[in-house]
Amino acid sequence: MSLQNDYRPKSFKTFVGNKNVLESLRLVLRRPSPPDAFLFSGPPGTGKTTLARILKRALKCSDADWKELNAADDRGIGGIRTLIESMRYSPLAGVSKVFLLDEAHCLTTPAQEALLKSLEEPPAYVHWIICTTNPEVLKPTFKRRCHTYELEPLKDNDLNNLLTTVLKKEGKVDITSNIREKILELSDGSAGQALKLLDMIIDMEDPERAIHTLQSAGATESEIIDICRTLLNDNMNSKNKWVKIKTLLNNYKGDGESARRPILGYFNKVLLNNGGDDVFFAMQPFRKNFFDDGVAGLTSACYEAIFGGNE
Repeated sequence: MSLQNDYRPKSFKTFVGNKNVLESLRLVLRRPSPPDAFLFSGPPGTGKTTLARILKRALKCSDADWKELNAADDRGIGGIRTLIESMRYSPLAGVSKVFLLDEAHCLTTPAQEALLKSLEEPPAYVHWIICTTNPEVLKPTFKRRCHTYELEPLKDNDLNNLLTTVLKKEGKVDITSNIREKILELSDGSAGQALKLLDMIIDMEDPERAIHTLQSAGATESEIIDICRTLLNDNMNSKNKWVKIKTLLNNYKGDGESARRPILGYFNKVLLNNGGDDVFFAMQPFRKNFFDDGVAGLTSACYEAIFGGNE
């Protein structure tokens, strides 16, 4: 297994960073009746879903009573109604049933409205965990029903300590300061991304080769600009855009996630500078992280941004 999976935190004690959030969660979980709904927001890679799974164990929820819906894949009211219907049944094992709603910002307005009563007055054994990178798009009435926690990107000191701990447990010689700095630069505050990058070079004995490998995992500014300008080019039809994007992606040697956030940032600037609906819709496929899908996720997002549901 990868370092990212091997060292995924399984308890509050092993979770890295965001100490204030952890302390608050520990305190509310000591109550006789913990909150019915939790909302975790923050940039990709800050540990929202990992924290949700830790919370599941703290609430004494069994695997059989853990229900998960990714709103990026099922954003309509149908999936929500299925979850609401399953609330009627008591836990099969353990004490509680926990519902994880990931990428909640993708939910339609009717889907959010359908959830309001379930978030406010669920059965005593039900708890909701809502995760989102963009809480601003959620209805205020939706957010008011949740205990809200904002997770921040990890600081370099936390990531450094994580790298040191993993290297020691793996029985590896410490890496050079240049390699550490490059990993921190490319991780963008994400523990998962830092471990993924470390996994790429942990067995390399040549520091220069390791640096070169890490550099190839990151997208250059010119590559990002070329991709964004092509996707937003009104003078190109969809077919020609895709031909150009295929060429750009075939020459791209970096990691999918390291390109996603700069692309999203570029689109955001264009949208704020009087961009229109075309920019907004081009942004949507890039809102879900590519940590697992890698370059394939980047390719898929570009294709969806070009063609959408029209072809």
